[in-house]
Amino acid sequence: MTDRREAVVVGPAVLFVLLFAVAPAALLFGGALASAGGLSGLVAAFSTRTVGGALNRAAVENSLVQGGLSAGLAVALGYPAGIFLGRYRWPMRSTVRSLLLVPFLMPSLIVVFGVVDLFGASGVLSTLLPSLGFFGSGLPAIVAANLVFNIPLVVLFTATGVESASAELEETVATLGGSPWRAYRDAWARPSWVGAAVGGLLTFLFSALSFAPPILLCGSRCYTVEAQIYSLDAIRGLSTEAGVLAFAMVVLFLVPTVLYLLLLGRLRSVPGRRTPTRSVSLRDPVSLALAVETGAVLVGVLGVLAAVLYRTVAPVGGVAPGVAWSELFSSSTAARTGVPVSGLVANSLLFATGATVLALLVGIVLGYTMVGRPARRRALGVLLFLPLLISPVVLAFALSSFWLPLLGGATNVWVLVIVCQAILALPFALQSIEIPLAGLSPRAHEAAESLGASSWNAFLDADLPRVRDGLATAGLFAFALGLGEFTATNFLVTPQYTTLTVALYDLDFRRSFAVVDAAAGLLLLLSLAVFLVLLAGGRRVEL
Repeated sequence: MTDRREAVVVGPAVLFVLLFAVAPAALLFGGALASAGGLSGLVAAFSTRTVGGALNRAAVENSLVQGGLSAGLAVALGYPAGIFLGRYRWPMRSTVRSLLLVPFLMPSLIVVFGVVDLFGASGVLSTLLPSLGFFGSGLPAIVAANLVFNIPLVVLFTATGVESASAELEETVATLGGSPWRAYRDAWARPSWVGAAVGGLLTFLFSALSFAPPILLCGSRCYTVEAQIYSLDAIRGLSTEAGVLAFAMVVLFLVPTVLYLLLLGRLRSVPGRRTPTRSVSLRDPVSLALAVETGAVLVGVLGVLAAVLYRTVAPVGGVAPGVAWSELFSSSTAARTGVPVSGLVANSLLFATGATVLALLVGIVLGYTMVGRPARRRALGVLLFLPLLISPVVLAFALSSFWLPLLGGATNVWVLVIVCQAILALPFALQSIEIPLAGLSPRAHEAAESLGASSWNAFLDADLPRVRDGLATAGLFAFALGLGEFTATNFLVTPQYTTLTVALYDLDFRRSFAVVDAAAGLLLLLSLAVFLVLLAGGRRVEL
């Protein structure tokens, strides 16, 4: 296929990302820096001589501390479990691998409420052991919430690294009489470290740019840069200051983002995965210890979500479950949120569906043009990861500043919500399509072309049907992330388009705790339903 024809296919997808992410953010940064006075304004934004500068500095410090602690603990806890998952064969291994993605696909508010339900003032565990209340608020609670989200990512990336190690090299070491430690050091330590580093860097970025945990679990003294930008623009109306801080944030986190992408590319460049052949033995203390640690990680992570489900049948304050659920669907709750619960669910499903369709369409096109082209894959990978570096709040801020006036104002904000959710889901959806495409044999594609099909038609007819599970996984990521997306949606939506996640935050702010328990349970059940439908179809859902 000629470059011109290929540009016709891939051009609209790249243009979509440029027009709805890169260009609005660049204009936002440029306008804010110009209004603030350029470099001097950037320096002044962090001056300790002003209250605003001191708050911005504190936000940067909070981001680094929360991100660093979360990443370090996630790697420490997730690395052994990743080795067990990637190196040993045991019953239900594939199912556990899929279950590890559940927390990552959950709405951020669900995980936050789960931490509170376990360790808060009336928490399930803190009531039994008051000392565990230490994890119910402040920095410990924020780190706990970040770990629930991100330990599974470290586990899965580490397992991928272990599976990519050379089996032949390990056999050679064993044949020459090398010890298990020597086999680890020479054969599979480095790829496992690469996987753990990828998960750790992603944990750092997600945690340093987190929004809901610091706001709900600590307050303004724990604001990350993301939360501070939201406060400056949406609450205090200081859009120029918010834009300057957003630019500084992108510059600050550029290095860990580049490192993440480089290591991810290295992890992907290793051909194929090998199936674990080692069995768990009760006589082997190493495998037994790894199994126990993996079980503890799984119980801890899923226990947070179980606490949310428990609160749906045992709401805070001794309220009867039926009362809490009936109150959730009452007219008084509709008056507080501005939309009945049925409308909240409909809005959430509408936005998630639109974002899924859009992300899949763009992902399929980009997946086609990235297969077999490492240089182009790296370039497009950077382009697609930029919205995550920009962060959801800044992306929503930039979209509303640039596109909302062109779309006719707040009445058409739903378009931006769908676009924003699609862009945020696209890197993960594309990965789920690209990896299986890269592993396909080219014979079917070449045969279709030899029969007269164009390269694009051969891709649609011969390649795409063979990666149905990858497409299903991509749809899962996009839909689940859209269904639970809170940060950008909270910035954009008007009362008419309020989603269940935004209403849940508002109800918590109004201290309607029993109703919050019921609403959190409803949101969790909706998210779990998406996951279970895919598993019921026999698909292997994994990162």
